[in-house]
Amino acid sequence: MLAFKIAKTTGLVAVCTLGLGLSAQAAVIYPISASASSSYATYEAPFAIDSSAVTDWASNGQGAGTTLNLDLGAVYTLASANVTDRVTSGGNNGGFVGGTTDFTTEFSIQAFSNASFTNASALGPALDFFATTPGNPTSPANFLTIANLGGLTAEFLQYTVVLSNGPNPGLSDINFTTAVPEPSTWAMMILGFAGVGLLAYRRKNKPHFRLA
Repeated sequence: MLAFKIAKTTGLVAVCTLGLGLSAQAAVIYPISASASSSYATYEAPFAIDSSAVTDWASNGQGAGTTLNLDLGAVYTLASANVTDRVTSGGNNGGFVGGTTDFTTEFSIQAFSNASFTNASALGPALDFFATTPGNPTSPANFLTIANLGGLTAEFLQYTVVLSNGPNPGLSDINFTTAVPEPSTWAMMILGFAGVGLLAYRRKNKPHFRLA
């Protein structure tokens, strides 16, 4: 909200208060599609992006090197990746088990310019992250790692298992948080126009003197 309080004193305009409140909130982005380098039966790739914390995508024995290709549906500038590791290891898909046999202790996220996910379309180097195997986990929250992407801009991303405790690593959930933008250009223009208006008002109302 932009607010001015103007007082006129002997032909001069005094700006008493100027308040500007600009707010911008980060958005949570879920990929619109996911495909994996391998998937265990009934643990397919789409379970990693279904927003459920108790359904897993799991590799079919591929271990380190397992990949998950993601399409965000549009280009976003990303602040973080919210990565929830498998929560059903040692049990059936669809319910929290809390096993850590297949927990991923190191993973990377790579941005690509298109859905080919080839080396030629890679955007910069892969970002590498480490996760600590939870001890005595009681909920999916214990399996969450927040990876700082530092403003990475892309539509296509590849999640890769670098190190895992077991042969069937995967994810319960992955989503992304957008970076909060700087104050928008139009807001800065409002300030500029307001300043011009105040200057014009001041000139129009300045005292005039006439010689007798």
